[in-house]
Amino acid sequence: MPADQAHLAAVADRDFLRTMSAAVEWWAAQRTWRVSSSHTGGGVIGAFESAVASQIGPGMQALALPNATAALRTALEVTGVGPGDRIGVPALDWTAATAVVRALGARPVPLPPEPETGLLDVAETVRRDMTRNLAAVVLVHLHGLACDSPALRRACPEVPIVEDAAQAWAACYPGGGPVGSVADACAFSFGAAKSPSAGELGCLVTPSVALYQDAVARTQHPTRQLLAGVSVPRDDHVMIRVAPAAALLGAYAIHRHTVLTPALRLAAQQVVLGLRDAGLTVLTDPARDAPGVVAVRGTPAEVRSLLPGTPLPGSLTITAIDKADMRLYPGCTDEAALAVQEDGITVITIAGS
Repeated sequence: MPADQAHLAAVADRDFLRTMSAAVEWWAAQRTWRVSSSHTGGGVIGAFESAVASQIGPGMQALALPNATAALRTALEVTGVGPGDRIGVPALDWTAATAVVRALGARPVPLPPEPETGLLDVAETVRRDMTRNLAAVVLVHLHGLACDSPALRRACPEVPIVEDAAQAWAACYPGGGPVGSVADACAFSFGAAKSPSAGELGCLVTPSVALYQDAVARTQHPTRQLLAGVSVPRDDHVMIRVAPAAALLGAYAIHRHTVLTPALRLAAQQVVLGLRDAGLTVLTDPARDAPGVVAVRGTPAEVRSLLPGTPLPGSLTITAIDKADMRLYPGCTDEAALAVQEDGITVITIAGS
């Protein structure tokens, strides 16, 4: 291993151990005597799921899963997606949504993105009647920005909506309301480079008790299925339970992120003002989009040259300045016009040190 990579690995290991120690200390202070068990979903797993559900809104059901891909696949399964179904996906996106659709034997159908943000263009999708004959639509929230899921729900109430909110924790829809609260099922990520991060962890959220029980039956131990109200537990599936240690990091990450959210929004506002003063086009609304995440039109080099002097509140620091990794769905009708959208967005992540 090159010397510089070895140094970075040592720093990452030290940060991980420090975070794990802080998470253990925090959990011990909660004074809960419920057993943390992946068989039952109790203890710290239940605490993580409760923290996620309460963020989205009353009556929401949350199920911890090892990563957001597992959550997205399960979300599509419980909404009835199967072989041969046509599933609407954004024509411009990271590859996860189309990969999961194909893994279920379904067919991805590309839907038009907004020219500026790359998000699904709901108005254009509705205008062109592109949801006809679709078994579901996957709405992907990119770069901390939120799609207008409520508008699609109002226009096409009969079409199941699954949200990929891997990059949109604590963001709100353009018209208000937490991301994840409108979908039939929603997948969140708490993986590496996400905000907040637990290293690797996902969560499925749904307002439907029936869909939640189906998700539990497809993924969890029979004991947890019984506790969730599944009258006849299944034993014919591969269980994809979450380890308590992963849930601990997730619960602690959400706790810290909630405490820091006002400061993260203030820091994002300061970054936005500086970038706009420098003439760059900022896509983020710091008061509404994912806290501490800023998307801007420009290259990482341009953005890095402008940010060193930007003051941030408290112990917050800029932890990443990365090119948004998006892929154009091959063969979509607007391929030539959309090719220029694959590049040009940089995402800035702010976090507590």
